[in-house]
Amino acid sequence: MRMTGTLRMKAVCRGEKTVVADTYFDGAFKVARPVYFQENEPTVYSLHVGGGYIGGDRYHTDVVLEQDARMTLTTQSAAKVYKTPNAPVHQSMTISLAQGSVFMYLPDPLIAYEQARFQQETVIHMEKGSTLLYSDSMTPGWSKSGDPFRYDWIRSKVKIYEDDSLQAYDHLFLKPEEHDLFSLMQMEGYTHVGSLFIVSPMLQKDWQEALGRLLESYNEQARIGFSTLKNGGCTIRILANASYVIENIILQCTNWMRSKLDQEPVQLRKY
Repeated sequence: MRMTGTLRMKAVCRGEKTVVADTYFDGAFKVARPVYFQENEPTVYSLHVGGGYIGGDRYHTDVVLEQDARMTLTTQSAAKVYKTPNAPVHQSMTISLAQGSVFMYLPDPLIAYEQARFQQETVIHMEKGSTLLYSDSMTPGWSKSGDPFRYDWIRSKVKIYEDDSLQAYDHLFLKPEEHDLFSLMQMEGYTHVGSLFIVSPMLQKDWQEALGRLLESYNEQARIGFSTLKNGGCTIRILANASYVIENIILQCTNWMRSKLDQEPVQLRKY
């Protein structure tokens, strides 16, 4: 099946420096040259040159980090999903992390406009001893009526395997037509949702208390919950009414984890 956009990347460790050794992109996906905000760790920006996602679009990203490689992948701007009258937008991503590697995925929000349908699936394969930070966030786009949740539906699946054993399966499904998204056990009065998964051998047993203290300052701006994965990693879900709140929380959690890895705070410098 023909893809609207394809991106493949491989990062390898050469001495003490990680380099992007292999890159392929096609269609609406492009990728900028790696930027070294930290001397030994590249930050890569993926670009969408089509201006937005429309019905029937299909995208795939494949990322491989070899042993001890470190890389941050982000996007140039938010992904905008417009009306999809005939077919939904499909987006898939596979991530493979070798032992000792560190991968951080920090994309801009997904914005779903009126009558948008969007489905994404991410499959992550990790070797024991690798580190993963995977985030995403979703927000309703502008509508003529001014009402939120005018999209048809959003579906997002994340599967995390460690040494071929399934450690986490997250399925987020938002369908305003069938559910009052402001209700209990849905969005509970909020309009934006964000998720962050952290798996790392550096995540020590007392992480819950430390993370709780870190997030206390956001109690007035968001509702945040976190839990332990089977392998000791953690998942964080954030409900808020603004994208920047979710972005700030994810950035705080990311830099908290980076400090445990003896890495400097992340700097994306997009604006």
